[in-house]
Amino acid sequence: MRALHARAVEQVTPQTRARLRTIRSEAAAAPVRRSGVLGWALASGGVAAFALVLGLQFVGGNGGAPAVPESAPAVASAAAADAAYDPDTAVAALDENPDLYLWLASNGDVLPNPSE
Repeated sequence: MRALHARAVEQVTPQTRARLRTIRSEAAAAPVRRSGVLGWALASGGVAAFALVLGLQFVGGNGGAPAVPESAPAVASAAAADAAYDPDTAVAALDENPDLYLWLASNGDVLPNPSE
C-alpha cells in the first residue's frame, strides 16, 4: 500500500502539490472557532422548556381553565358502562362465531409441537 501511495504521489503535478501545500498551511494557521457552545445552550434550553411544559401538564396545570366538578350524571354513565359488559356474553359471542375456529384450524401448522 505504501508503494502504491508513493507512485500515486509521484504522478501528482507540481502545481497541484503547491496548491495543496498552500491550502494545508492556511487551514493550520486559521483560528479555531468555538461557535458550538451557543448552539448547545439554545438546544438544552429548548429541551428544558419543553420538559417543564410537559411536566406541568401531568401535575395538573390545565392552562388556566376552571376545574370542572365531577357531577352525578358522569358517575351514573360510568356505572352504566360497567354494567353493560357481561363476561358471559363476551365469551358467548366467540362461541357463536365459528369462523374464528376455522381460522385457528387453518393455521395449525404455525403452532409449535408439544414435543418441542
